[in-house]
Amino acid sequence: MGVMICGNVRIPYPFGIGADCYVNRWYIVDCNSSTPYLPALNQLEILSVNTENQTVTVNTPKISDCQNQVLNSNQTISTDLGRSPFLFSKAHNKFVFEGCGNAVLMDNRSQLLSGCSTNCHIDSRSERNNCFGTSCCQNTIPHYLKSYTINITRQDGDEGACGSAFLADESSYVLEDNSSFIPISLLWTLSKNDTNQARCSIPLIVEVDLGNGNTMTSWKCPSLRIYPISYREAGNPYVYDGLDATEECAMCEEGGNDCYYDTTYDADGLFKVRFRCIPDTPFSYNKPGKTSLGFILGMPTLCVLSSDCI
Repeated sequence: MGVMICGNVRIPYPFGIGADCYVNRWYIVDCNSSTPYLPALNQLEILSVNTENQTVTVNTPKISDCQNQVLNSNQTISTDLGRSPFLFSKAHNKFVFEGCGNAVLMDNRSQLLSGCSTNCHIDSRSERNNCFGTSCCQNTIPHYLKSYTINITRQDGDEGACGSAFLADESSYVLEDNSSFIPISLLWTLSKNDTNQARCSIPLIVEVDLGNGNTMTSWKCPSLRIYPISYREAGNPYVYDGLDATEECAMCEEGGNDCYYDTTYDADGLFKVRFRCIPDTPFSYNKPGKTSLGFILGMPTLCVLSSDCI
């Protein structure tokens, strides 16, 4: 239980291939013809899994009105992640419309969340090679989403006035990609029982913003693990002893010394770390040093979800 490989994609726990290799049924991965899929989400193809961001990037179909030949008409399509532990990530996705007209993103109560409009009467090719209003526009999304509806209003323009609208992963989206699929990032959430099963050393409580003052509670295993003697970071925080010592700590311990990282909280509630390499003594584990608030209180650390947090 650590990291599996399917084709060129790393599948770290809590996802897994095969019996008892995943935290719960939503995290089961099918590896077919060297391509990973999520069977719980209608076999969406997995492009990557990021334990630091707590996201899984998947391929989803574009929403298009290209089959509708009536000008100035509307096309509406809805997407819902249902009872799954996944949410469309606010921090890693953007709303994109490619075409002529306008597109809006709404929640399941038809409340407007985002939208943008394009101008297709500009002939400059250089203007069309970006996504700032000429045949393409983009906008942010206000919070994490369980479901959404996209409405496209098609207007007369060039290239047949055909349009596609979708959420897209900011780091993977490519303008004028002719593929019928688009990469999108999903935040995966965990219960306290899930983190216990993963043997997470310092679980964080994460409050996820769902909009209109609503939040949901999730848990996260941080990628930085603090020990009395060493500090570890690289690896998978969702498996026991799945993180490696930092380079400076490893060099310190190779010299027969003890590695320490004092942690304190600043005014914004973010912890700062100070590295110390101290000659080994029989009672080195009792050396004085400050620790994080989570250790002092003997409780998990609270973290409000933002692009800086996940």
